[in-house]
Amino acid sequence: MKAAIYSRKSKFTGKGESTHNQIEMCKDYAKNHFQIDNFIIYEDEGFSGGNTNRPEYQRMINDAENKKFDVLICYRLDRISRNVLDFSQTIEMLQKYDISFVSIKEQFDTSTPMGRAMMYISSVFAQLERETIAERIKDNMQKLALTGRWLGGKKPYGFKSQQIETLDKEGKKRKLFKLIQIPEEIKIVELIYEKYLELCSFTKVESYLIQSNIRRNNNSFNQSTISYILKNPVYCTAEPIIHEYFINRRATAADIKEFNGKNGLLGYAKRDERKWIIRDKEDWFIGVGKHEGVIPASQWIKVQNIIEENQGKAIKNGTSNISLITPLLKCSCGKTMKSSSIIKNDDGSIKYFYYVCRRKERTNGSLCNIKNLNGIKTDREVISTLKKISLDKKLLKKSFDQEIKSFNKNQQTIEDKKKYILNEIERKNKLINKLVESIADTSNDAASKYIIKKINSIDALIKELQNSLKQIEENTETDLLKNLNIEMTFDLMDEMQNIEKYDFKEKQSIIHRLIDKIVWDGENLHLYIKGLCFTNSNS
Repeated sequence: MKAAIYSRKSKFTGKGESTHNQIEMCKDYAKNHFQIDNFIIYEDEGFSGGNTNRPEYQRMINDAENKKFDVLICYRLDRISRNVLDFSQTIEMLQKYDISFVSIKEQFDTSTPMGRAMMYISSVFAQLERETIAERIKDNMQKLALTGRWLGGKKPYGFKSQQIETLDKEGKKRKLFKLIQIPEEIKIVELIYEKYLELCSFTKVESYLIQSNIRRNNNSFNQSTISYILKNPVYCTAEPIIHEYFINRRATAADIKEFNGKNGLLGYAKRDERKWIIRDKEDWFIGVGKHEGVIPASQWIKVQNIIEENQGKAIKNGTSNISLITPLLKCSCGKTMKSSSIIKNDDGSIKYFYYVCRRKERTNGSLCNIKNLNGIKTDREVISTLKKISLDKKLLKKSFDQEIKSFNKNQQTIEDKKKYILNEIERKNKLINKLVESIADTSNDAASKYIIKKINSIDALIKELQNSLKQIEENTETDLLKNLNIEMTFDLMDEMQNIEKYDFKEKQSIIHRLIDKIVWDGENLHLYIKGLCFTNSNS
């Protein structure tokens, strides 16, 4: 019988329920209640239980689906998850694969109906605790929004921070930070807003700035930076109209009396740091900052409306059914090439289009002036080249044969390394057990501290060994997948002779699976397939 042990701790400390302590307690429980032949250990240290986006947790779920263990043991329920839905889905998944679950702290066992019921009840309270904490955080964010203070972090373009003293409601002096304008940068911000209202496009504003040699820290402005500047409320003047704008979007805003028509805004909780995305405006907290506003509220709102309108158009007007080889196709300057100048026939079919270098388009040819490509002709030539390769696969086979020989040669070396690492892990675990026993036998605090330090040091070495072992196993899986991909590549190559029978999406999928990238140098197309380059004249 194989047992999996999952341990998690939000923050690394040497005290309390460390992952090492959790694992040892789970092992002791398992030895007393099951006949265990082997343990599989999963440790997530420094990860919250609020979601399942944890590396070892995901590995454990994957192993469960592949039936690599028979029972999952954890120290406490909330080690698995503090979210009821995530927890329930995990239990359902384990039941689907006939894997038992035990939480030793709560003494719950999924083999009994009462155990299952009690687990769900306990998980509800765990989520209630989490939601209470989240509510307190929300309240604190609202209070901060009312103060308008700058909380630190990456400063928005056009500003620097300065420490100031202010009086609180009780008349006490408080130190806080405020944003101070950098005049030369603020002029560029104003220009970006002006040009966006004129051009209504991130791409066109980017092109204008590049062609005008307007730079940021010696680097060209890109669309991402321009978008961030245009969407950031920090530049907007705090006027009653902007208060109404955010309230209508269900954001939390400071009292309208604070909106004095002079200061700028500060947005709190705009970004989800875990996913690195901008939250919906209803999750924002809008306060009036200590800094001066830059962009009139009416102008800032106009910009947001254009951005939202453009986003709607982008969803409708995609080009995924036009080009067979984007985003595989790259210009020799390093930028990708996009389909452009698309003309359709009356029946909706594509009459012609061109592939254009994005750098050439954005700089109006000042930084790259490579020739455009006839899109339909280029797609046909790529298919023709693949057909020729499929009829004579000697080069590919020779390349793959070398990979297979190299893989087989390395297998024995890998097995030896794995055996050595496993032995080292076992030896160090035994050493830790001896040191733990020695703590119980000594009453000397100084000696105990030294032993604990030694245990932590050995535990760190064990983690390094486990990471090395994991890396070896991942590399082995990658090599096995490469061998599988070799077979798939030859099968797909055979299909190239019958490519015309497939629809557009299927053709696109086959081509993207076969080709790593395509480079256009102005005269020739270079197709890169599994490390080999095939050149095709397209002048």
